[in-house]
Amino acid sequence: MTKKKTRYKIIGGIIFIIMTILIVSGICYFKFRSVYEIQSLVFETPKSKLDENYKFNGELITPRDGKKTHPVVIISHGYNSSMDNCEDVAKAYAKAGYSAVIFDFVGGSRNSSTQVHSSNMTTFTEIKDYEIVLDYVKKSDAFDKDNIFLSGQSFGGLVATVVAEKHQQDINAVVLFYPAYNMVENSAKVLEKGPAKKKKGTVDGSVTTNGDLYLWDGLLVSEKYLNELNSLDIVEIIKNIRNDVIIIQGDKDDDVTIESTKSFLPNFQSVKMVTIEGGEHGFSDNYLVQAEKAAIEFLDSHIKK
Repeated sequence: MTKKKTRYKIIGGIIFIIMTILIVSGICYFKFRSVYEIQSLVFETPKSKLDENYKFNGELITPRDGKKTHPVVIISHGYNSSMDNCEDVAKAYAKAGYSAVIFDFVGGSRNSSTQVHSSNMTTFTEIKDYEIVLDYVKKSDAFDKDNIFLSGQSFGGLVATVVAEKHQQDINAVVLFYPAYNMVENSAKVLEKGPAKKKKGTVDGSVTTNGDLYLWDGLLVSEKYLNELNSLDIVEIIKNIRNDVIIIQGDKDDDVTIESTKSFLPNFQSVKMVTIEGGEHGFSDNYLVQAEKAAIEFLDSHIKK
């Protein structure tokens, strides 16, 4: 074999190896790359004479499909929880073609990224937090304004219900996981037991301007929080909602019992309930997969073309 032929053979071999590497790399990239992307968000509450302004964190989880806009679901977490507990379902929505926005309520948890004491959180501050996120969605060019969905888990489901009733013209439908409507009645029982600590000298040294502090399910909440919640006419709010609603509920839920949830169903104008057999408060594993499937089917059936 001549030197020239040998050189061509070597060059051809190198080209073949490079092409093989490129092809394999391309296949691996498209096979294993994430089908969604996550962007950090920061929201801020307005400052007033009565209230300080606070920043609170969120995340935007978006399908990686090349589209400029997507239908969007806003998801709020439950009592003494955080947006981390909403991330799995948000990713499932993104895989199905929906953008999802999750966020931490200001002072809504001992583990909240806001670093604000729970005594500064009230029922109405959480409603305002949700409305701030909704306003961001309404103003952003990244979302399909005809397909905005509200969602919430547990107490976040109660908050989402209130926001849905206030902003019916802006949204399409509502997805609720075990909404804690029973907390309205339970708040009266907590008030009856009396405060755990006075507003000065609390367990962690904090001072609240919202009245005495009450210990409720591991979280110190203010008297104002309980009074606002106790005064909420959740039945009348539910009656006023014209949008379609789906409630996804486990039949083994001890915190929000299925009997409690069913008692509110007759008050909705349009509601569908999906029971997850064996599901508890906070879906995981196959129970979460079932809940995600039911939620996505509901969302798909309510897309406005």
